[in-house]
Amino acid sequence: MRPLSREVAEFVELFDPTGRRDVLILADHAGNRIPAEFDRLGLPASELERHIAYDLGIAPLARELALRLRVPALLNHASRLIIDPNRRPDDASAIPEQVDGTIVPGNLGLDRAARRARIRRFFLPWHRAIAAWIAVRGRAGACPVLLALHSFTPCLEGRHRPWQIGVLWRGDDRLARPVLAALRARGDLLVGDNEPYSGIDAFGFTIEFHAQRTRLPHLMLEIRQDEIDTRARAEAWADRLADLLAPLLARGAELGRWQGTPPPRAWKRPIAPRASAPLPPP
Repeated sequence: MRPLSREVAEFVELFDPTGRRDVLILADHAGNRIPAEFDRLGLPASELERHIAYDLGIAPLARELALRLRVPALLNHASRLIIDPNRRPDDASAIPEQVDGTIVPGNLGLDRAARRARIRRFFLPWHRAIAAWIAVRGRAGACPVLLALHSFTPCLEGRHRPWQIGVLWRGDDRLARPVLAALRARGDLLVGDNEPYSGIDAFGFTIEFHAQRTRLPHLMLEIRQDEIDTRARAEAWADRLADLLAPLLARGAELGRWQGTPPPRAWKRPIAPRASAPLPPP
């Protein structure tokens, strides 16, 4: 039996159970690995276990959900502190000098050559892996669905974030709308509609570039980290999400490319923040 995981680029894992090929799970911030030559960017090891370095709980959740849905998943294991693959590479936040009160010494005062080296080594291979998978499916005549998974800290900069899960959307709500409705219909979850982050204000580079730019069906979920911080909790959420997503994704590939108004071209330049209106009831 072939292994389920293989490295398709440095720090990039393809977890690929035998099954469907019309959905791809994406985990931009699955790991906190930093090559030894970077000396942990001058940080103590304890800082690399915090949310500033990666999305806690997302790697096991992505793999467990991929197993239940029988779809592949791509996981990026390079720490977001080296360079955040979900930011435009020329954005100041892509290689943060300070994040949630922590100074990152190894990111201070980087020159252009050092920044370009990180883009070549850590940013481009991740996005090339995503683009290559989409291209293969496109040549086969498919219109795949991209499912992005992230986790968020329960408290950021003194602000409590009560939502257990958030659904981010902008423009194309063909999957966001039924997922929001199904999550709320359970009656046992506090569900965020463009919370704790707003897809309207800043969706993130990965989905903007690979899905919104090309009009592919997509969905982004944010799960609170204390909901998935153990193997058992991650598995429980994988069960919950698989039950909810399986019937929707079964029809997802039939959606085709979105025909609505093109979203702002945030993959090329920042957009001005705008108020985020929640989706109306379905």
